[in-house]
Amino acid sequence: MSKTSTNQDIVKYVYNELEEEKQNQFNFKYLTDSNIRDEVEMLSNTKKVLDDLLFKPSDSVIKKIKNYSSTLSFAEKLN
Repeated sequence: MSKTSTNQDIVKYVYNELEEEKQNQFNFKYLTDSNIRDEVEMLSNTKKVLDDLLFKPSDSVIKKIKNYSSTLSFAEKLN
């Protein structure tokens, strides 16, 4: 695998998007190459942090946004 291919494969691996054949090849690389394992671990940890950052606003915040939006005139909404 080339370096570019490996980087792309690592991302696809972390997101479970590798094709089955490439998944098998990558699993072997993962088991035999500590650099690949380190990269996978680092990207997996980064993904987890980013996933944890996603949040849903509370119902009260959504209600305040809707109330504010309903007070605007149609012309103000277009700008």
